[in-house]
Amino acid sequence: MATNDANRYEIGRGERLKLRVGTIAWFLAIIGLLLSLPILLDLGWWALAAAIVLALLLALPIWWLVRRLFARQHLRRWFSGYFATTLAVLSVIAITIATPLYTLAVTTAVQPLTVPQASLTDGNKTVVFQGMVHVGSEGFYKSVVYDIEKALSEGYAIYYEGVSNDPAGDAWFSQNLAGGGDLSANYSKLGDACGLKFQLNYFGLLQQDMAEHPERHVTADVSTADMMHEYERLVAADPGFAARVAAARQDDTSQGEGDGAAAIFNWLENATPGQRALVGVACRGMMTRLLGAKSEPSALDPIILDYRNRELAKRIEAGPDKIFITYGAAHLPGLLEDLRAINPAWEIGSVKWLRAIEAPDNLEGEI
Repeated sequence: MATNDANRYEIGRGERLKLRVGTIAWFLAIIGLLLSLPILLDLGWWALAAAIVLALLLALPIWWLVRRLFARQHLRRWFSGYFATTLAVLSVIAITIATPLYTLAVTTAVQPLTVPQASLTDGNKTVVFQGMVHVGSEGFYKSVVYDIEKALSEGYAIYYEGVSNDPAGDAWFSQNLAGGGDLSANYSKLGDACGLKFQLNYFGLLQQDMAEHPERHVTADVSTADMMHEYERLVAADPGFAARVAAARQDDTSQGEGDGAAAIFNWLENATPGQRALVGVACRGMMTRLLGAKSEPSALDPIILDYRNRELAKRIEAGPDKIFITYGAAHLPGLLEDLRAINPAWEIGSVKWLRAIEAPDNLEGEI
């Protein structure tokens, strides 16, 4: 008699465990579904309707299989079991759709993309290198412009990144480095898609000082023709470089990267505000991951990075004693090496980090 009571107790405890686990699973599924609904609705009512129809279709074979495998399910009303299965499948579908977007949003918030503002010196010259991203958050660019104005008040010359136009090289540059179009226009489109800003939109705040004191504002970069000539020199001198560039160009063509970006930009022109917001979340998250990760060297790095770094180092050595530079953050390590090749005394004195990408603020209030 005692043994039977113990068995009943064990069975009861197992049933209670299954009930608790099932309750927790349903709780998590419903919470996940509720959190996913805003994503589906921002995509459009069609997305929610499609998810429901898909759940209804998938639930039929799943519920049939459950009834076949678990005898106790025959005691349950067919419709109530089918409804529960549909709800569970719908939760899985919705969570599967929403999770990548929430993950990218969290990535932007908790693993922010930061760029350095490094103070370099050789004992005589002082160079403040402000790492830049061409597309970033409004707050980042406002902070950079403030630092530039402060540097101007302290007697610094400002060196800007910006490949200058040259009729001899513009077509080559557009075709090989700008994706077949205007680079600034492409950056502006990317900024609009990501809910971010293009950096040149904010440098316009310095136009008055540029007009009054042009000697303090220097475009310290090469021209499109300079880059074309360096490319031609490397192709002639290094067959391996030519092969790597050709292979990279073939990969880009086969993957249709330019066509894919153009299709997204065209679609966004007629997208709803909710759809644009979702694209912005995804874009900011992917940019944060891609720009923050250590990527493999590009086939064109000898042109885009190495060559321009060498030319910038020469301009710094020939320039004034106090220089504030705004340049892509990826240039800093190579630039420091090139400066040290000219003068080993160059070193980093201090570094502070600025957050370059974050979700735009949507502030509201009452008057």
